[in-house]
Amino acid sequence: MSNYTGTANDLTALRQALITACTGEGWAWDGVNEVLSKGLLFARLTISSIGISLMGRTSATAGDAPYAVRIGQMFSRSGYPTFEITYPAAYEIFLFAQEVYMVVNYGVDRYQWLAFGQSTVSGLAGTGMWVGASLGSTLVLAAPGYHNAPINISPTGGGEQGGYGEISTGLFWGDGFSVRPQSLGGWVHSGFDGDGWRLGNGTNDQPLGIAPLVPLIGILPNAWNSEAVLLPIRAYKLRPSNKISLVADLEHARYTRVDNYAPGEIITIGSVRWKVLPWHRKNANARNGGVGIDHTGTFGWAIRYEGP
Repeated sequence: MSNYTGTANDLTALRQALITACTGEGWAWDGVNEVLSKGLLFARLTISSIGISLMGRTSATAGDAPYAVRIGQMFSRSGYPTFEITYPAAYEIFLFAQEVYMVVNYGVDRYQWLAFGQSTVSGLAGTGMWVGASLGSTLVLAAPGYHNAPINISPTGGGEQGGYGEISTGLFWGDGFSVRPQSLGGWVHSGFDGDGWRLGNGTNDQPLGIAPLVPLIGILPNAWNSEAVLLPIRAYKLRPSNKISLVADLEHARYTRVDNYAPGEIITIGSVRWKVLPWHRKNANARNGGVGIDHTGTFGWAIRYEGP
């Protein structure tokens, strides 16, 4: 388990930092196909004008997820900010045996992230690879008179609303992607029901999202001592006959609320240290988020910290 930090001046430098960290910890880099690999895990990392895209694969050249996930530019509406990464940007990479997390801090209090790993859930029909990032594969497009910012997040769900492709920015958080699955910021290769990577049922990509943790996420932090419990980050797949299956259960990251924590604060629970971060930008005055906003309230996560 390793922790890497640094500063980057562009997307190319951010990608290279991730590649360098991973190859130093047992991953292989295929420069021709732009793929990081380790065992059954294949992550294609490409750069475009709008960001770094992460495509989960089942091999170096095939088995793509339906869409990539991405960090970079968020929004596209004439006359409005694009909410993209600005430079110089600080990055931190958390590397574990089967999980990788990269968090980018820019504009003082804004964060974007991408992550990938192998599911700890046994009995999957697929490779078990999961991928996630702040953004889906495309920009959020807002029509005149509609939202002025790209994020939709709440204690009960998030993501697309009204066909404009809003994002939750939280890993496996969004639940509203029935119209624009390219807005989805996470996929898991469960292989169940012949659906490969999909978390929905059949061709419907609408996932379960944060629903299994409602109302827990809504009642944090603890009223007794003002601390926020760390909750499991899990992904479920919708199955036939209205059933669901657990397909990912992350080992080194947890959901939490950041009301009483500064972004980047390190907390210790038992013998384990965790770094607490907002999903995008903390706003304690609108702690439960909203629609068409440029922050994520006090929703966030904690990643196991093995640094100094």
